[in-house]
Amino acid sequence: MPLWSWNTQPNSHAQRKFIELIFDRTGKYANWDPPSEIHVGSYGNIDKATGNLSVEGTIYSDEFKQLLINAGIDPESDEHHAKDCPDESEFTTWSKNVKRIEMNVDSHAGVPGIATASIKGSWQVKKGTTGAVLLMNNPRMKHITSDVLGKLASIKLLQSMHLVTKVFYCPAFSLYLSDTSGEKITMALLASAPIVAPVGTLETKASMRWWSDTQTGLARHGCKTEHCFTPLYELLHVRHPRYRRSSPSPERTGEQLWVPPPLPWAPLREDGTEVPVYLPDNTDSSGSEEE
Repeated sequence: MPLWSWNTQPNSHAQRKFIELIFDRTGKYANWDPPSEIHVGSYGNIDKATGNLSVEGTIYSDEFKQLLINAGIDPESDEHHAKDCPDESEFTTWSKNVKRIEMNVDSHAGVPGIATASIKGSWQVKKGTTGAVLLMNNPRMKHITSDVLGKLASIKLLQSMHLVTKVFYCPAFSLYLSDTSGEKITMALLASAPIVAPVGTLETKASMRWWSDTQTGLARHGCKTEHCFTPLYELLHVRHPRYRRSSPSPERTGEQLWVPPPLPWAPLREDGTEVPVYLPDNTDSSGSEEE
């Protein structure tokens, strides 16, 4: 397969390819634009052309209250509201065509602070393939509880929708998508000068910045002091009942009533475009009489 770069592929679709690679590894959907917040409780469907979630509503709207009541959920309580999980120090994932390799800090000695960077690493992409890396600093997951998901599964409207059940929030993210040149990339989250607190406050927060040495791939970074980026989220849909078997399967409850929806496209080429499907030509002489 000939090598190429994203700059020379006018019809390529980097966003869908990144989403596909991260989904294959995590079973969750990547947000190509992490500053655009994905909200827990939103429902809709994935746009096949872009990979974006097309939101059609939220379980927290006034219009949805009666449906919650019918499902046995008190909309005035906080039962169905997203719960926070404890912060993690970091989240790192990469696609199957990428290998994490030992990082040589000495070779990057000219980068101030890289030796003490809170997140750092080097990755090698297999030549001839596209690879993806997603890094999150100090992620915090918000999620709908399993008990609530069990009740929401009875709502007919949601049975034809995908529901955002978990969202990862973080103050710093980095995402990388390679071309097929087999690039080796190093990324690090460096500490920079602390932010001066406003007059009258006592708190001073250290600021961070991302550094990477990518030459051919696509990279997006973001750094703030608050958890405002949403690079990754879980999308589920209600499990459709199958035909009855001679031996019934165990009764499912709670989150077991939901499954991740598949990607809305067939496996993509390395540049994110779809493999064309050619239908067989049905024009034949089957209508002629046999001897």
